[in-house]
Parts: sequence; structure tokens; C-alpha cells
Amino acid sequence: MNILAINPWIYDFAAYDFWLKPYGFLVILTYLKNKGVNVDYIDCLDEKITKADFGRGKYPSQIIDKPPIFKHITRFFKRYGISIDKLKSSLKKTKYDYILITSSMTYWYPAISDLITLLKAQYPNSKIVLGGTYATLCYDHAKKNIDCDYIFKTTSLKDFFKLLDIDFDNLKFYSTLPSYDDFYNNLDYVVFRASWGCPFNCSYCAIKKLSNGFFRIFHKPIVEFIKKHYQNGITNYILYDDAFLYKPAYAKQLLTEIRDLNLNIHFHTPNALHLKFLNKDISSLLKDTGFINPHFGLETLNASLQKQWGNKVNNSDLKKGINLLKKGGFKNGEFSVYLLLGYPNQNLDDLKKEAYNLHSLGAKISLAEFSPVPKTKLFQQYKDKFSDPLMHNNSIFGSFQQKKIKDFWEIKNYVRALNKILSTRNILR
Repeated sequence: MNILAINPWIYDFAAYDFWLKPYGFLVILTYLKNKGVNVDYIDCLDEKITKADFGRGKYPSQIIDKPPIFKHITRFFKRYGISIDKLKSSLKKTKYDYILITSSMTYWYPAISDLITLLKAQYPNSKIVLGGTYATLCYDHAKKNIDCDYIFKTTSLKDFFKLLDIDFDNLKFYSTLPSYDDFYNNLDYVVFRASWGCPFNCSYCAIKKLSNGFFRIFHKPIVEFIKKHYQNGITNYILYDDAFLYKPAYAKQLLTEIRDLNLNIHFHTPNALHLKFLNKDISSLLKDTGFINPHFGLETLNASLQKQWGNKVNNSDLKKGINLLKKGGFKNGEFSVYLLLGYPNQNLDDLKKEAYNLHSLGAKISLAEFSPVPKTKLFQQYKDKFSDPLMHNNSIFGSFQQKKIKDFWEIKNYVRALNKILSTRNILR
């Protein structure tokens, strides 16, 4: 069987490679290759024109027409990733049985439509299959608007593999780590998971709708994965887990095994760790194994909202966790805590106070801009207004709260100033 797999472009007002690799898609492709399937892979985002710290960087881009719904927004709309000509030159004359396309942010779906139009012209006899986040969270929209042969939710893996006539072993699949060497010629970092899914059910997060429960990967394959890529020159490892520290004994054992490798590597946690599950040993291990500016989920210091949104952490957990981080060797400004900006009916004066409180505890603040995510509790009040997924875009969501735009920018600049103070103090030490 011959399969062409493609990670699409990004169509947006802004995009940057904050360690964006289509992890779940790569696991599927690795699983297929292990089953003897021939897979050709193209990542439309596998190119950067600048390289910044820890492998991140700026994508090449081309200005394109804005969707009519965005005509009032005075910003350029762009295609991020490789050029159309480069994509066309990468397409082989192979006869493919299936073309697999993944999807990420719901509001990037126009890129998928354009990609499929191009592929249909090149491969009129190939069956096109769409999966991923957009296909799962906006399934009905995708069925109406995406001209492909099959659409699968991430929770329908058995049906997907049945279509391909490939045996599906649940344990083997979720224990599979991506074979990056089969898909990329050059790597600045690798993404991995030590677990899938999340045991929590936060009001702003859709991970429960995107996963089949909660599953942990055994330690040995992860350690071997890290050793292999370190030998190939990779020093930045991006942990995509949504609940890595849940039940700390697992994390402690894995981190101990990684520490004992004695490698000069860095770990990054864009999906955040849980403050509630920190203890003295884990805090020290995070420092010793090279976690750089570990991020922790909080979202708000409002105790009432903490309970409403999932009760995964409270202010007592916050203070205790920060004290443990410092005892583990992290200095002020060497760890970050997420605060949510722009959620419904948010009091921005309160957010400013929350930011200062975190700063006074020694934490950097990472503002996560709210956008309504389908299938979440917080999405319910928007579902009728924002039937087009384009409206989920956090780059423009604030545009629908015109009176607060100035306040949003003031908060962002205020947080930048607070974080700069901590960074400067570290440099001067």
C-alpha cells in the first residue's frame, strides 16, 4: 500500500514555530510504517527563515486574500510554510492508494481546502482522508466544507485502520514513539509524550474530546528514544503531555532514569505541568534533568473560577509548588505560570493584580489568550455566534471585545515589564 501523508500549511494573521510538530499524526505514520506500509511524508511547516532559542523560529510566509469574514481586520492574512511551488516539486508521480491529511487549530481549515484542491488535480484517483483536531472538534463543519473522501475523529482510530485494512493494537499504538528519522531530514528538536490524554476536565480545554482516556507509556522506550536522538545531535525535547506529573511516582521514576543518563539536554513544557503534584524530589529532578523555564497551569487566581473550571489547582497549591521549585534549585524567573487572558466577563483589573501576585512569588507570567474551543463548557455561550471555526482564532478574538482592546495591550505590556525585571535580576546575579 502506498500512502502520501501531509501536514498542511497554516493560514492565519500570525504563526511561529513554537515547537509545532504534528505528534499524533507522526505516531500514526510510524505505526503504519511498522506494519509495512509505504509512507511518503510532506510537512508544509518544515521550513524556517529564522532560528531562535531552543529550535524555535519564524516560518516563511506569503500574503493571501483574507476570508470575507475578516475583511474588516486591518492586518495581513498569510500562508505560513513552504511555497506552493516547493510543495508541487515535492509531489512524486507515485500512485497513492490514500492521501492522509492531518488538522490542528480549527480556524486553519481553509489551508486544508486549498491543499485538497491541489492534491485532487495531481492525484485524481487517490482517496483523501482527513483527521486531527479540526476534524474531531468540528466534524459536522468538516463534512460540509472539506471535499475529501473520509473524515475520522481522533477517537475513531479503529475505524480508520479498518479502512486501511491494518490491524490495530491499542497498546502498541499508544506506546509508539515517532520515527522522526523516517520523516525529517533536519531536526532542531523532537516532540514526545510520556502519556496520552488527561484525567481532568477543565472548562476551557478539549483534550477529553480528543483522546481515548488516559494512557501512560513505559519508561524504557522513552529513555531509548532520548538516547537515540541525543546521539544524532538533538538537545531540545518537547514534552507534549497534558498530565505528566499526575501520580508523581511515574514522573519521578522516569526523570530519575533520564537524569542518570547524564546528558546535556533541555526539556520544554508548552502544555504545562501540574503544580498540585510537585514534591521535593520531582522539583529537584526537573532542575537536574534540564527543564528550561518549566510552565505550570493555573489560568486564574480567582478561587471560585478555579473550582468552576475543573479544580485542578488552587492558590494553596500554587504557593506550595513555587516553594518546592525554589527548594529544587529554580531561581525567581526560571519558571512560568499560565494566566488566561480574554475569557468571558473577565475583570482585567483583577488580572493585573493576579499578574503582580505571581511576579511577587518569583514566577514569570505566560498569558494564554482565550479563544472559544468547541466541545468545551466555555464554548457554549459562543456556539451560536461562532458557527464558522474561523471565529475561534485567538489572534482576532479580542476584536469582538472592542472596548477592551487597549486594555489587553496594556496587560500584555505590563506582564512583559514584570518578566523583564525577573530576567534582568537573574542576569545580574
